[in-house]
Amino acid sequence: MKTKVISLKFVSDLGEPVGYLMVETDDKKFAIEIATQWAKANLATPFGKVELHQGILDSPDSESEIFNGVQIWELPF
Repeated sequence: MKTKVISLKFVSDLGEPVGYLMVETDDKKFAIEIATQWAKANLATPFGKVELHQGILDSPDSESEIFNGVQIWELPF
């Protein structure tokens, strides 16, 4: 059985998307907290906020990584 993930996007101060991440959880607030921490450590492009991208989905079959004890998937931009 697949786990649930929340699909998020990082948005610049100009409103443009600058990156995408999936976080293994169905808790939106927790997903945004993890994504923000991850982006501050790993995202090369500055961002102004984190928004929902595609909402709650089944986890992808692609390779993931663990960040702060949580499984995440960085999506190609």
